[in-house]
Amino acid sequence: MSIPDWLRATLACPICKGPLSDPPHPEQLLPPGEGRGEGRRAPGSPLESPPLPHLHCASCGLAYPIRDGVPVLLRDEARALPSGS
Repeated sequence: MSIPDWLRATLACPICKGPLSDPPHPEQLLPPGEGRGEGRRAPGSPLESPPLPHLHCASCGLAYPIRDGVPVLLRDEARALPSGS
């Protein structure tokens, strides 16, 4: 379920108040333990889970999860993306 454009336009990062958008590299948001590293499924594997839906703040580099169509804009739930994203 995607977030309607009108709602997305009103949302802001709770930390820096910057705009939120789709992550530039969604593969960085795979569920823990998938997609990278030894002993894991190869990228493109039919059993690999899709990237988790998130909203990304380019200003502070945090990604906030979207659960059941609802953005969870809590600092404790945010994931830091590697710099350069």
